[in-house]
Amino acid sequence: MNFFKRTKSPEIISLHIPKTAGTSFRNILKSVYGDKNVVRFDINNNGVVRLNEEIYSAKQLPPSKVIHGHFHYEILTSVFQLPEHYKFITWVRDPVKRVLSNFYYLESRLKEILNEDKKNLNILSKMQRSLIEYARVDINRNRQSKFLKGKPLETFDFIGIQENFHEEVTRLSQVLGWKSIPEVLFHNKTEGRPIELPTEILEEIRELNMEDLELYREALRIRDNKFSV
Repeated sequence: MNFFKRTKSPEIISLHIPKTAGTSFRNILKSVYGDKNVVRFDINNNGVVRLNEEIYSAKQLPPSKVIHGHFHYEILTSVFQLPEHYKFITWVRDPVKRVLSNFYYLESRLKEILNEDKKNLNILSKMQRSLIEYARVDINRNRQSKFLKGKPLETFDFIGIQENFHEEVTRLSQVLGWKSIPEVLFHNKTEGRPIELPTEILEEIRELNMEDLELYREALRIRDNKFSV
């Protein structure tokens, strides 16, 4: 608590879209700014706010140097007033790859929780949606656009491209004035996905996420034009 009293307001707000290397990036932020200066900050779709996974009821943003977590921009700004001077950053990813990663991550977590092999159960086969069934559900479509809605991409101080993570961290270090570039380690990588999927499945997922596809292309254009190193 003493730390919070000494700090004024966030200097960096990092909006983490699921499955865009968020855990790896949070660890990089901690290595640069220190564990105590980076907090996890999440707001769900119902407006429930959590700070480091605990319910947070204050009316202002936590006074940590860096806040990083899952929240929609529109929900964040409807609940909190943003500071006058800060850096707003995010990462985006090819929408098809992001959907696949999210699906297989959830699938692996469900298997881990149920641990059916040791319990001789067959719950997973009854509960599990196929990939395309998952992708067709509205809440799973165009998630990147939903998270960033209300904030034009050109107003971000940094938009990272997840596929080029190592190079983008170097670029970010220049934007934020880091003295050195921390070692890049990946966390929460999803394993076990099919090596190859039918073309028609991938094409349908792409069609289901056309808003995200355009957002991703726009982020690439901005990166190449505005943030080229």
